[in-house]
Amino acid sequence: MVVVTEELPLLWDTTAAPSAFDPADWIDYAARRSGRPRPTLPDGVVLSLMRAHVDLVRERTGAEPDDFTGGGHPLAVLAHAGDEVGFCYSAKGSYAAGAIDELVELGARRVVVLGGAGSLVEELPIGQLLVPTKALRDEGVSFHYEPPSRYSFPSERLSQALVAAAEARSAAITAAPVWTTTAHFRLALPRLEAFRDEGCVAINNEASIAFSVGRHRGIEVAFLLLIGDSLAGGRFRAPEGDGWLYGVDERALLLDLACDALLSTKGCS
Repeated sequence: MVVVTEELPLLWDTTAAPSAFDPADWIDYAARRSGRPRPTLPDGVVLSLMRAHVDLVRERTGAEPDDFTGGGHPLAVLAHAGDEVGFCYSAKGSYAAGAIDELVELGARRVVVLGGAGSLVEELPIGQLLVPTKALRDEGVSFHYEPPSRYSFPSERLSQALVAAAEARSAAITAAPVWTTTAHFRLALPRLEAFRDEGCVAINNEASIAFSVGRHRGIEVAFLLLIGDSLAGGRFRAPEGDGWLYGVDERALLLDLACDALLSTKGCS
């Protein structure tokens, strides 16, 4: 009997194989194209998926973040508590994986990703901060970086530093598992209910991807999420009004907490 493999899901583990295209290739190409030397980042970098943070960085530094690669990942260096922290912006979803790869090539060794999430439980209200302790891999990108498994895991040390930073600023925060999927508008109720029963308290588009990229590249990655909507009742629910989550109200706190955590872990083994 002949098995028609085209009808089966792709479960081919090639995570240990070399790649035809590496971050160094892209950075070197950008340097040749622009005629500029590649930038160097501090070893601690904030990667934000919130466009409002680009505006905040402009306000704080007076400089325009540099889109060195032309790939939509502008970079900057921030002064924070007498030290330096790198900054990068990326669009949401699987696109953020490439941003982490670029950051590693430019010197990052600890990355805190800032983004939004939807709550799956009533106990996690809109406006709450969340640090994922693990992320269910219901997407396809992470499997190109880590062998198949149910969950991917962040840096425990950097995640704990985020919780400590929030507590030091009297900001309410939760640490718990999340479900990651890039299928924004196919949040099938059977999956939602099953993964909630499994312990996932929120849904996010990037966490499992970010954690797997970090582990593949040998760096520390953690995630700080802001709950911006809720699916706890089985339907999407979000606050009325403009500016929530990607606006000005929460952006400074998120950026400051990420910078606090990065500086508190600098130079620690």
